[in-house]
Amino acid sequence: MAEERPANADMIEGFRDGYDLTAPEPSANRSASYRHGFMCGRIDKRQVEWNGSPDELRRLADEAMDADDLQQTPGA
Repeated sequence: MAEERPANADMIEGFRDGYDLTAPEPSANRSASYRHGFMCGRIDKRQVEWNGSPDELRRLADEAMDADDLQQTPGA
């Protein structure tokens, strides 16, 4: 099994905000990592139904971080 990639600061902030049910849904001005973390917070609070596997959430987290990396890469 490949080594797991740790969550980044945006993802953690998004999770904390998503866990707070008074926090508004994030808009497109937030990073993909933040939006993924927010969704995971809502899943944990049972505000969003998730029928997928933990492996699927990890794959989505990696995709979000990859998308953010591309946004920060000059010339991408």
